[in-house]
Amino acid sequence: MDATISAPTLITSAIGLLTITNPIGTLPIFLNLTKDATPTKQRRMALLIGLAVIAVLAISLAAGNVILGLFDIDMTAFKIAGNLLVAAIGWSMLTAKAMPIVVEPGRSPVVVPLAIPVLAGPGAIALVITFAHSYTGVLDWVFGAATVLVVGIVVAAVYFAGPTIAKLLGTTGMSILTSVFGLLLLAIALQTILSSLGEAFPGWVPGS
Repeated sequence: MDATISAPTLITSAIGLLTITNPIGTLPIFLNLTKDATPTKQRRMALLIGLAVIAVLAISLAAGNVILGLFDIDMTAFKIAGNLLVAAIGWSMLTAKAMPIVVEPGRSPVVVPLAIPVLAGPGAIALVITFAHSYTGVLDWVFGAATVLVVGIVVAAVYFAGPTIAKLLGTTGMSILTSVFGLLLLAIALQTILSSLGEAFPGWVPGS
């Protein structure tokens, strides 16, 4: 009988993916890039961004292992490298450091840069691929697909209600939430890195 991932691991995976996409923390970017759009167009763009995020993450979930196999990349090494990137993103969220986002005049920001790489960036893609590698049963894949779907829906919902959320939370509130999410993401990434080091060097990491 196929084994399935334990519930705590599934929950951690969902929290990690939702945290790294960080719709609340990236909301100011969305509002800034769509400030000249009408409310109706802004909401439509929010829905399209959610769909784009689902598409990118679903493709990564389904084809990630195949891509790693083509390039003969060891999964343990990939998990360490990917989570180093995730940890860096978490640290930047925690310390409020952000890269400036620029869009060419007349170009829609829906797919680039909002869906990719602001939301479904290298860190999120790497995280999804590590999820897929650990799946052993049908229920795992169902959960993985559901997680991707939920993340896309949450992104669309947050951006859809963006102006209202920004008004309720204010700049300070969103900064606090981003810092909390950054700390959580950093902790999840470091835990995964330590676990992967334990796989690569049995006995080197306590508890491995």
